[in-house]
Amino acid sequence: MTSADRLVVDASAAIAMLRAEPEATAVARALAVGAADGSIIVPDIFWLEVQNVLVRRHHWDADAIVEAFRLLDVIGIETATLDRPILLLALDHMIGTGLTAHDAAYLALAETEGAMLVTLDEALASAAGTRAIVPGRHGTRELATPYATASVTWSRHGRYLAELRERAATA
Repeated sequence: MTSADRLVVDASAAIAMLRAEPEATAVARALAVGAADGSIIVPDIFWLEVQNVLVRRHHWDADAIVEAFRLLDVIGIETATLDRPILLLALDHMIGTGLTAHDAAYLALAETEGAMLVTLDEALASAAGTRAIVPGRHGTRELATPYATASVTWSRHGRYLAELRERAATA
């Protein structure tokens, strides 16, 4: 079950907003609703991913990056640590849908939080299905979800998964 009052936002959406790209207003509107009604969550890799893209691809300097982070902080973004169970769920998405590790982590976090996923990335939106919010997209259309070509044989990892559950229960 997904909840519109909890949003996971990926780097593509945040960067579009920070750079005032055409989708910026729609992204800001989606995040404003999330901030007013609940919470906006990002995986801890979000900050590195935003920083990397702004420095490497768009040649922003350190002052501009700090200001961008300040603007994102004002929105009230919460940072979630990607623990091993979430990483294993991300692994399953990587193998099943062909997502990158980063994109699969956003989807895994959204699933574990019961949240909607705000993204401008078509592959991620496709994998997220009805969980995806793609700001600026007019109309609705069904996204084609890729079929899995391989899957994790989770039963082989039962002992390790049980150990992770036990650690989480005692933490």
